[in-house]
Order: sequence, then structure tokens, then C-alpha cells
Amino acid sequence: AVVGTIVHQNDIEFDGYLSPSANLKFSDVPNGVDGIRAVPTAGLLQILFFFALVELAWMPASKYDGDYGVGWFGDAIEDPEEKARKLNAELNNGRAAMMGILGIMVHDCMDGKPFIFIDSN
Repeated sequence: AVVGTIVHQNDIEFDGYLSPSANLKFSDVPNGVDGIRAVPTAGLLQILFFFALVELAWMPASKYDGDYGVGWFGDAIEDPEEKARKLNAELNNGRAAMMGILGIMVHDCMDGKPFIFIDSN
């Protein structure tokens, strides 16, 4: 999410249309948090349905340990202590990433600049 924010703030966008029926190009979507308001309702519903499919069917959120049986880059981790250490590291990295993007979103909502050290206006 942070890399996506950096890329989008530098006006690097896909060519073509986000929604051909609405005549909405990727370049027409505003930067930052305001971009979600430009996506048509049908597009947002597609995203939500995909998330629901992943959460409910493919990788259920009821597995709190984070072990979905795919191993570490395809290799099974046999040692239970190493497996627990890597799962905890993954959970902590995910939490740190969520705090990072939350900070960017707060700065964007407060003053329109997602990064306090870059003047994007």
C-alpha cells in the first residue's frame, strides 16, 4: 500500500480505462484518499466480493495462527519453534504495514499531503 501511494503520488498510472462504461480513465482518479470516491459503485462491489471470497473460502479468517499450509516459499517448515517464530514475524510485519498506511492516510486527510516530508501540492 505504501509503495502504491508513492507511485500514485508521482503521477505514475496505468494507461487505459478503469471503467470503460463510465468513461473513467486511471489518470482521472485523484491521488490519495479521495481516489476511492472516484471508483464506480460496481467496481467497489467487485473488490468487496473478491475480499469476501478470499476471506470466507480460500483463506478463512478463522485461522488465527496465520498458517494456511503453503509453507515458506513453498518449503514446509518442520521445526515448530521456527514455524512459530516466522508466523509471529509475519503477523508483526503486517501490523507495522497497517500502521504505516494508516499514518499516510491520516496525513492525507489532515492536510492533503500523505508524506510530511514531501510537498506534493
